[in-house]
Amino acid sequence: MMINTIMTTNVSTISPLSTFRQAKDMLDAAAFHHLLVEQDGQLVGIICDQDLAETIAQHTLNNNDMSYEDFESTVRVADIMTVEMWIIDRDTPIDTAAILILENNISCLPIVDAKMAIEGIVTWKDLLKHFVYR
Repeated sequence: MMINTIMTTNVSTISPLSTFRQAKDMLDAAAFHHLLVEQDGQLVGIICDQDLAETIAQHTLNNNDMSYEDFESTVRVADIMTVEMWIIDRDTPIDTAAILILENNISCLPIVDAKMAIEGIVTWKDLLKHFVYR
């Protein structure tokens, strides 16, 4: 069975030029924990709620006289996104996706086409549901 049978296709994306505040607001309002970063129709990075938490912690530890409000509007998604990602295509076997997530200690895999256009995402929870309920 291929990943396209369980992947989420309604994916929320954000621009690398968006602010930390915009990313935080999107994640706070949603039931998901990952945003795919898209520029010119291509996947260029990924950001998750854990990235935001770590960035807040760094700001708190290294408070360089910048207010939190200034920090939220100054830091860009491009400053904190992960650019080296594991990616798969829609024809990847579900077992392969599960192995990639487990062996690389990651929580999701973006699904893209040959031109890096975003087609979906699969998370560890999607995989767990598949294996438990199949």
